[in-house]
Amino acid sequence: MTANMHLFAFPVNLIVGLCIVFAGWSLRKRFSDTYMTVALVMMTAVALVQGFMPQEAGFTHSWPFVVVLTWFLTVLASRLFRKFSLAGLGLWLALWAGMLGSADSTVNHVLVPRDRYAPTSLSFEMRMEDFQVSRYDTGEPMEYRATISLRDLSEGMSVKAPDHDRPGGDVVKTLRVNHPVRYRGYQIYLRDYDVSRGNDTAYCIVMVTRQPWRWLVLAGILLLFGGALKIFIV
Repeated sequence: MTANMHLFAFPVNLIVGLCIVFAGWSLRKRFSDTYMTVALVMMTAVALVQGFMPQEAGFTHSWPFVVVLTWFLTVLASRLFRKFSLAGLGLWLALWAGMLGSADSTVNHVLVPRDRYAPTSLSFEMRMEDFQVSRYDTGEPMEYRATISLRDLSEGMSVKAPDHDRPGGDVVKTLRVNHPVRYRGYQIYLRDYDVSRGNDTAYCIVMVTRQPWRWLVLAGILLLFGGALKIFIV
């Protein structure tokens, strides 16, 4: 039942999106408001199912979810051709980019050792140079941060993202929880470390993500809120 989203990687996802738009335009005179109501009910139903299912089940990548969402986007597109709505356009764009854009998204978990570069499947390598743990008075960890360097494999040189200068003219970047480092289209998040060793941990674990469609999702959300705000103002 699980759909292989990689089958919809660019440019297939773009072609599918254009087909949905064309189908909505072709069916704009056939799809009445009743179709929109049914589509909304179906989307609400799958959203409820998703909410009750465990995250590891991957329901959003299942064929039932893909089919229902595709149907909803088609009906919504047909309604937008009949009666344009800024909020509706934002909702369509956010859902379309969120669903089909996931085919181009990647997530990698990398164990980054101290003082040596770790081989990865990415176009760059990482090395941990320092690690610090801030603690509460009780001794419980309050925050932890890692200093890493990045080496671009395509150029065969070390590139360190700027944060502050250090002796010798090098620059370093500090990773903190929920404060990702952006590098060559990737976002690098600090996830874990050897808790038993604290500051002396021999490694840290980072999550490297790539979401090239996230800006379209953000644009859709902004259009959605803009349309909602327009309703209240007008």
